[in-house]
Amino acid sequence: MFDIHPSVIAGRLTIFGLKLFGMKGTALPGKVAMKLDPDILKLIDSRCKKKLIITGTNGKTTTNNLINHILGENYPNSLSNLMGANMPQGIASAFLNNLKEEYDWGIFEVDEGSFEEIVKHIKPDYVLITNFFRDQLDRFGEIENTAKMVYDAIKPLDTTLILNADDPLVVKFKDLNKPSIYYGVQKTHFSSLNQSVVESRFCPECNEGLEYEYYNYGQLGKYQCDNCGFKNPDYQYKISSIEYINNSYEFEIVNSQGDSSTINFGYDGIYNAYNCCAAVAFARETGLEMDTIKSRIGNFDYKLGRMENFSHKSKIIKIVLVKNPIGLTEVLNSITNDERKKSLLFILNDNPADGTDVSWIWDADVETVQNIKNLENIFFSGTRADDMALRLKYSGLTVKPELINTNIEDSINDAVNSAVEIVYILPTYTAVYNTREIVINLINSNNPKIQRFREVLRSKLGA
Repeated sequence: MFDIHPSVIAGRLTIFGLKLFGMKGTALPGKVAMKLDPDILKLIDSRCKKKLIITGTNGKTTTNNLINHILGENYPNSLSNLMGANMPQGIASAFLNNLKEEYDWGIFEVDEGSFEEIVKHIKPDYVLITNFFRDQLDRFGEIENTAKMVYDAIKPLDTTLILNADDPLVVKFKDLNKPSIYYGVQKTHFSSLNQSVVESRFCPECNEGLEYEYYNYGQLGKYQCDNCGFKNPDYQYKISSIEYINNSYEFEIVNSQGDSSTINFGYDGIYNAYNCCAAVAFARETGLEMDTIKSRIGNFDYKLGRMENFSHKSKIIKIVLVKNPIGLTEVLNSITNDERKKSLLFILNDNPADGTDVSWIWDADVETVQNIKNLENIFFSGTRADDMALRLKYSGLTVKPELINTNIEDSINDAVNSAVEIVYILPTYTAVYNTREIVINLINSNNPKIQRFREVLRSKLGA
């Protein structure tokens, strides 16, 4: 296919150049194309028959990949930024990497700070909002400001909202009077009467304190304002029970008609229950059968460092992105369910995409580490390894100075070589892809077939 748009040609040439150097074009091709044509997102809009935008603090990338996987069987011709590049240049790059004249669906995760700019050009049929937590305060400020940015940008849109009924800040969007679908998680044995890290305890309507019957995580749970009556709306889709079985989760999902289905999802965390419920809500609203959705969720395999598993020398290496207080707290909570002998490696960076202010680690409930069973070692790496070690020390844990190393590759090697069954690596955003690459190279370096291939290749090249 030949596309005569100069911006598209420039973007495609950029992709070609990057590939020559073994690099992926998740943002740069789009950035180049947008220099020539700032309105290239309108071209994307015109080529997508229907569009979904996913926004919110946590869960965007997982929900995006999950929805794409579910829809893939019925709608194989979709466009999406699956690699998590969620600013305008990332969406443009996704288009340039998968260039077609027409798409059944455009499914995009969008950074909250970029939401307003993107919806000026891409007009979504649906907007799915996951949650609002504190994240990158140096970019967004407090969460009320983040929520308001998205709220104001949705006002002029002709769209259907898919909203997390358990987050008061998300439910506030009901005031926009858009068609709305609500999803959430009822009380389960993972719920609690108290929560150590809650982002907002105040009613978004009248600013009085909210009363909670239970919390699922963060400010997500069953709440009510005794002053104005603000509370969880009725669910169209809800998870009524959760069981942790063989290091994965089993959910019972019920719709507003009372129909229930049991879904198996092979990734840890109560937050993934919300991601699954959101994906089910959207897929059902687009007309997919529940049996298809169940099957697709059951065989979902994630590759982007969100609870991603690798096998190496009879042990498991699991990479789990952590980027804000709620996320880190819930990841640690999920690890407490794992009884295998284990090591932890925290990788804390302070690059612009991580947020240069790392004070958020003091708001996370890292004291939960004390409840992790069979924990042998805790390693620390990244540009702010010392800060993470200090935070763990103040939580009452013994920190071994020899396990602090700003060199990520060395730290990964040390952690992987520890005598355990599973190694949990918890990197912040800019460390995720570097961590994956190091782990994959480590595994390949110990693979006899790959080693033999490299030897043959070197001999053929005369190296």
